Amino acid sequence: MTFENLEQRMARSYTDLFPKFIPDENAPVSKQDQKEFYTMMKNLYKLAFDEPLMFVSALHEDDAFPRRYNKKSYGKPDLEKNMKKFMKAVDDLLLNMYQAGKDSNVKFNKKQQEILAKSGITDTAKLPAAWKWMSERTGSNIVAFSHCFFRNDYCYTSDIFAPLIGEAAFRKLEKWMVKKGYTRFDAFDVTASSSKFTLNYINPKWSDEEPKGGHLFKIKHTGISVCYEPYAANPPLLGLRIPDGLKPYLEKFDSMDEKLKAFAVERTKKCDGCRYCVQTDKTGKRPLALVKVTYGKKDYSLCPYFPGFSYGWSVIDDELVEKLIAFLSFMDGLLRK
Repeated sequence: MTFENLEQRMARSYTDLFPKFIPDENAPVSKQDQKEFYTMMKNLYKLAFDEPLMFVSALHEDDAFPRRYNKKSYGKPDLEKNMKKFMKAVDDLLLNMYQAGKDSNVKFNKKQQEILAKSGITDTAKLPAAWKWMSERTGSNIVAFSHCFFRNDYCYTSDIFAPLIGEAAFRKLEKWMVKKGYTRFDAFDVTASSSKFTLNYINPKWSDEEPKGGHLFKIKHTGISVCYEPYAANPPLLGLRIPDGLKPYLEKFDSMDEKLKAFAVERTKKCDGCRYCVQTDKTGKRPLALVKVTYGKKDYSLCPYFPGFSYGWSVIDDELVEKLIAFLSFMDGLLRK
């Protein structure tokens, strides 16, 4: 997809993460009320894409970070600043809208009033019924409000991420995980992620500890995490959750089948001598954390640290799903009884 400017690219994230209309049939407001609020929010995000100058005073040349985890290497320090500026303008409006549903004394600035008027709201003292309900209901939050997650028992995030990451393949993986007893949960404000929410499936047998969300740090369960990082050139990301680093599994490398060995060698970072793993060793005698394996008559020194940075994909297909299922099954097979 091509964008006329950077701000359009950022606005795209709001439309990408907006679900299909699934109302709450048991809500205290009507289905029609919910539909009207849904349409208003959808039009608001379309307005952000079509007329970004309503939100910011200047537009910038389109661009994005080609590397998800090392933005500084791109050498454009103003890029993220300009991205955040536009998204802050949209998010500030959304937060004001959410708060206004709870408190009639919330004030909108002139620019926000103009945006709301274009979206069909000319009198903020008389808010639509569904707007107020989505703000005031028990357990309400800004994410559910701004994305029209009307039902608490419906997995909107699956519907959002599936077409972005690969619909048929994701549904196949999701079906397998559900069958195997994996548990779904949505996480918000995940560390080291700009995603507004993250969809997770985890195997609860691994730990009673509550998952932190995301697939990069403090992983205690097998599973997957799916998020959307708007600053990246390819925002969707599905990551494999690998508990406690790769070492326990690489040490069992010889017991993997040939396809899984190939997958592990392909995806795992090869030791480059960075010495991160021994940086606190004052004796100079601690061996590197690498795990040596042999595959295809070649020897490899594989780094077991931070596998989440290597085991992530913007798009998945059936072939990759088979590999993910194989790796998840292998890790689960090593779970201590």
